[in-house]
Amino acid sequence: MTDEIHRLLAVCLLDGRNSDKLPVLKDYFSEYALIRYRLRVETEYLLFLNRQTNLFNKLTLNEENKIKLICRSFTPEDALKVKETEKIINHDVKAVEYYLADSLKKRGLSRIVPFVHFGLTSYDINIPAYGLILKDFKTEVMPGYLNKITAILKELIVKTQNSVMLARTHGQPALPTTMGKELAVFYQRLTKEMKIMEKTKIEGKLSGAVGNFNALAFVCPEYDWLKLSRKFIGSLGLLPNVVTTQILPYDNWLIFFDSLRHLNSILINFCQDIWWYISLEYFRQKKIEAEVGSSTMAHKINPITFENTEGNLLLANALFEFFARKLPVSRLQRDLTDSTVKRDFGLAFGFSLLAWDSLLSGLKRITADPLKMAADLDSHWEIYAEGVQTYLRKKGQDQAFEQLKKETRGKNLNRQEFLRILESLPLEKSDRERLKIKSLADYQGLTANIIKEAFKSAKAKK
Repeated sequence: MTDEIHRLLAVCLLDGRNSDKLPVLKDYFSEYALIRYRLRVETEYLLFLNRQTNLFNKLTLNEENKIKLICRSFTPEDALKVKETEKIINHDVKAVEYYLADSLKKRGLSRIVPFVHFGLTSYDINIPAYGLILKDFKTEVMPGYLNKITAILKELIVKTQNSVMLARTHGQPALPTTMGKELAVFYQRLTKEMKIMEKTKIEGKLSGAVGNFNALAFVCPEYDWLKLSRKFIGSLGLLPNVVTTQILPYDNWLIFFDSLRHLNSILINFCQDIWWYISLEYFRQKKIEAEVGSSTMAHKINPITFENTEGNLLLANALFEFFARKLPVSRLQRDLTDSTVKRDFGLAFGFSLLAWDSLLSGLKRITADPLKMAADLDSHWEIYAEGVQTYLRKKGQDQAFEQLKKETRGKNLNRQEFLRILESLPLEKSDRERLKIKSLADYQGLTANIIKEAFKSAKAKK
């Protein structure tokens, strides 16, 4: 079957329509990847026992390298052998154990085969394996997308920092602002959440069938298994947790998921605002000659990249929300309902990646139109009522708000019309001249300073 036919027949668009955009997913969330990560934990544990205990004669450096190579050279074809064993015994982790044992025998290491999976339960392998998947994906894949998004966003902020525009509250004309300042709000939100996510460490466990180290403590009481467990899990780059049942309480993983869900929600908000700015023509979209915007309306260029981003982020977040509801709940010392759920982690991360990829494409297709922003702002001088009534209040006029409300509420005023209102107000000549600004750009507040604050916050020590 060709790749094109495979994509046509795939049920999920991550494996079908958009698989060419997400080749990296299979390295972390495929069945092959899970088997490879399980094998990695099994071999690391065996090497750890060699270093930290005297359960068997010490391995030579050459023997250690042979064991490491079993995992490093593991191929999809090798994974098929594991799957064949699984079909017979109906146990996925035990199949990995048998594969490792057989590989050791083939390499002249039969003497240490009894210590493969020594004193462990399946979830002493599964939990660290999934923990490593999450950790590696978080550090190796996600920053590449998120750093590009924030870098392009920062460039856009710099380009539009002087693009004065009409701010809207409740969708209605409000006050002057700049496009750069509005984008800077999203920039700070994103960089803050990225710092939180970066600091979040992923937990792992190794504590036996019900979390009590029963077999290990009974057979080898001479060792401090609490200390050894912490040391082993830490050696994998995971955060040790020795207070568990058979499974790890997933609360720690959900902190990471919730942070990612929050970041996605920020991007949903961002896409919705960009969608509106495109609709208002504050941003123009790049025209790709060969593309078609509508099957009937030949003139259209639709903001589909931002719409696709929003849809895929909503889908990803629905999965993260489901994980938050399901994973903290397990009957007694464990049930199997979490097993099938964890196998679908790749969907949530995949739809997130697909959305981020679409967003990057969209950001490269838009160009700000400062003239359109300025023209729109200049047609709404009624918004200057806020500044005038505040000035009058400073001068001691207690009916200032009511006066400006009467003259401006529900109206659409140009500069000349507003100046006529200004002339009718009880003001000293000097005060009236002070209020006769040439442009609403003169009433944009501290937008430039706020942009600097956003950039400063992003640079702050993590």
